[in-house]
Amino acid sequence: MNSHFPQTIQEAKEFQKKIANKVILEDMLSEIKTIGAFDISYKQDKAFTAGIIIDNATEEVLEEEVIVSEIQFPYIPTFLFLREVPSFIALLSKISIKPDLVLIDGHGIAHPKNAGSATVFGVLANIPSIGVAKKPLKFFEYSSSEVKYLKQVFLNEKFVGYKYQPNTNWNPVFISPGNLVSVKSSFTLIQNLFKSRFKLPAPLHKAHNLATEFRNKHLT
Repeated sequence: MNSHFPQTIQEAKEFQKKIANKVILEDMLSEIKTIGAFDISYKQDKAFTAGIIIDNATEEVLEEEVIVSEIQFPYIPTFLFLREVPSFIALLSKISIKPDLVLIDGHGIAHPKNAGSATVFGVLANIPSIGVAKKPLKFFEYSSSEVKYLKQVFLNEKFVGYKYQPNTNWNPVFISPGNLVSVKSSFTLIQNLFKSRFKLPAPLHKAHNLATEFRNKHLT
């Protein structure tokens, strides 16, 4: 992948267009036995990328892995995939259990190029993926849904995901399909993974903690 991965912003723009054209917004999974969750914690010039695989029925953690890499790109709004996706792809190759679905801490098609980190990862890895982001993009517009704590997210008048805020004391999260998942299913497939004490789906919460703990141990 690295030989074809963009190295400049101009290359990244063209790359996002190609990725967006390859996205499949259909549910291309029959049964979800295992779910993966990937997150990254940063410190100085290092990226600590953590992944866990859970049993979808029991929520038991079946496997966990952390890799450490050098940060290759600075943070650039709407181009976060440049610094994240290579690490996600590398992490996936280290995990022995290929998950049926992967949750990514980041946006999917709810992105001005319809190609956030979850989408780029899902297309490159050819795996069903869903993005769960903690911050909105300024381009978002919202419409109420039948559920009071759930709003539909629109981008250029296109329905791209959901704003989810079950607890008014928490900031909302923004859910959208990455690849091989429909917009509607991007929430319904993971709604049971949200627990009352976590604002993220439980697998992503655990991946976040794993990345943070490994980072703190590594740098002490």
